[in-house]
Amino acid sequence: MGERCWPKFCFAPFVRRTWGSPERGQELVEYALVFPLLFLLLFGLLEVGLIAYSYNTIANAARAGARYGIIHPDDAAGIESTVRSELYTRMISETATITSAREGDWIRVEVSCPVTLITGAIIEAFGVGPTLELRAVSRMPIE
Repeated sequence: MGERCWPKFCFAPFVRRTWGSPERGQELVEYALVFPLLFLLLFGLLEVGLIAYSYNTIANAARAGARYGIIHPDDAAGIESTVRSELYTRMISETATITSAREGDWIRVEVSCPVTLITGAIIEAFGVGPTLELRAVSRMPIE
C-alpha cells in the first residue's frame, strides 16, 4: 500500500536490488576466462606479422643478390655483400646463411635466417624452439 502507481505503469515489482545477488562477480569470472584467448589472438597476430615481414625481407634480399649475380655470376663475395646490405637495411640479424651457385645459365641465391619469435618463452613450454628458420631462394637467368 506504500507505493502509488497505476496498474499499467507500475515498475516497482520488476526492479530488484543487485547488492546481495548471487551473480555478483560474474563479469570478473567471464573476463578471466576470455582474457587468455584475447591475449593469444593478439600475440598470434603480432607473430604472423613478424614472420611475414621477415620472410618478405629475406626473399627481397635473395632477389637483390640474384639481380647482382646475373651481371656478375662469378663474384660470390659481391653477391653475399649485396644480400647482407639488403638484410642490414631491413634490420634482420647478421646470422643469415647465404649461398650462391651458378647452375648452367642460371644463378641461384639462397638465404636462410633464424627469426626470434616474440612469444618464444611461451612456445618453448610446448617443446618448440624460440626461433624459426626462414629460407628463400631466387633463381634468375644470367645475362
